[in-house]
Parts: sequence; structure tokens; C-alpha cells
Amino acid sequence: MKQWGDLQRRKGQPYEDTRAFIDNFLNRLFLSRIGMETLTSQYLALARAPDGIVDVHCDPCQVCASAAKQVTGVAGDYLRRVPRIEISFHGDERARTLPLIPQYLLYIVAELLKNSLRAVGELYEANPNGKNEPDPVQIRVASDESQVALLVTDRGGGIPFQRQPRVWSYMYSTARGNEVCDDSGRILQEGSAPTSFSGYGVGLPLSRLYAEYLGGSLHLMSMPNFGTHAYLFLQQSSDRAEALPTYVNWLRKRRLREDILKYESQEKLSAEPWMALSSGTGFLA
Repeated sequence: MKQWGDLQRRKGQPYEDTRAFIDNFLNRLFLSRIGMETLTSQYLALARAPDGIVDVHCDPCQVCASAAKQVTGVAGDYLRRVPRIEISFHGDERARTLPLIPQYLLYIVAELLKNSLRAVGELYEANPNGKNEPDPVQIRVASDESQVALLVTDRGGGIPFQRQPRVWSYMYSTARGNEVCDDSGRILQEGSAPTSFSGYGVGLPLSRLYAEYLGGSLHLMSMPNFGTHAYLFLQQSSDRAEALPTYVNWLRKRRLREDILKYESQEKLSAEPWMALSSGTGFLA
């Protein structure tokens, strides 16, 4: 898709139009993949467990610990000093577990941690400020019987204000060495090839798709020259219908058509008794 975008730009297509088309196309592609993956994974998992891929007693803190271990191992190949990850739970211990799909929560948390570890680690390498180690990345978890909230916070220098609207685009990446246009967010020159730690630019937008597919949401609040807060909200997955993100254009149009058909059907049903009554064939005849 990046090569196709470069081709469109060489043909004179405005960058914003190309980026919008690619983002919409990939949202549709990945959303379809998530839906099919969920169905097939659930079908196969039911042969091993009565609840399938849903863990009815999922502990988000344990999932975060698994994500932290996984990402720390990868970060060690790219950072000289890997920041510590601190995990804490806030709330009633009786509400610590709830029905969730652990594999999706693990993916989202891992992607958020990759961004935070890289930001903190690279800032420390560039400017240690006399510290013996980089600042830790913190994960704070709070939950009740119906939903869970996670806060991933770091002091990695944050994202410049002019670049923040671009972080949800598949055409944007903050990998080390990349030269990025501040006005458009377009990558002018890639400093290195993408790795398992960074560079593909799909982590945040794909994580947001997973979160909203599960009936939750993912938000970022970044303070330039300080750090970034990522807020993840998820609802329990035991008895909830499939959720679809509203910002995907074709889904919005489909929902509008479905609403129109539903209202037309309701109007038709409500009008039938009166039409029967006026024709003398109704229940009062």
C-alpha cells in the first residue's frame, strides 16, 4: 500500500486523498480479517473449552504481565537500556477478573508497550540526564464486574501536537531515523527497514480496531516534551453482540440503510391495523 501511495503521488494525487483512501481500505480489510479470525478461532477453541476463546475469569494484570515479558524480550535487541514496566491494580479484588478474550487484549497492550518502551529508551539514549536507568513505563488496571480500564503511561517525550492527528494512520510511523513531514505526516525518508519492534505503522490503528470490535475504545493523550497516556476500555465478552467501529465509512452507511429499513418496517406494521379497519376486514369487523 505504501508503494501504491508513492505511485499515486507521482501521478499528482494529493497526499491527503491518497492517505484517506489507504486508511479506509485497510480499515475494511483488517476489520473483515478480525471478524473472520474471531469466528474461526472460536469454532476451533470450542473443541477444547466450553467457552471457546473467551476466558470467563481473565485477569487483565496477568495479560499485561505476559505482554510486558514478550515486549521486553524484543526491545532488548534494539535498545541499550530497556525501561522497567510496572503493573498495578486499582479496585476491588473481587472484580479483578472478568470475561475477556485474552489474545486480543494481549495484542493491544503489547503494541502500546512497544511504543512506550521505544520512546522512553530512545529518549534516555539521547539524553540520560545523569540517570542510572530510564524512567519506568507504568500500566494501571481498574475493573468492575462489567468492564476494565487500562492506562499505559510513559515519560518518553510525547508526540508533537502537529503530528498527533496522524498517529491513527497506517501511513505514519515514528520509527527511529524516519524523516517525517510535520505538515502532512508523510514519511519523507525511512531511516531503516521495519522490524518486529517498530516501523510498520499498523500497531495503533489496528489496536483501535480490535478495541472497538470488542465494544471498547482506545484513546491517546500525548504531552509534547513530557510523555504519552494511552487509555484502553474493554467490556466483558461473555454475552455481548459483535461491535463494529463507527468511523469506518462503509459501516456507517450500512447502519444507516439498516435503520431506514427498520423504521419503514415499523411504520408499515403500525399502519396495517388501521388499513384493515378502514377496509372493514379488521378485528372490529
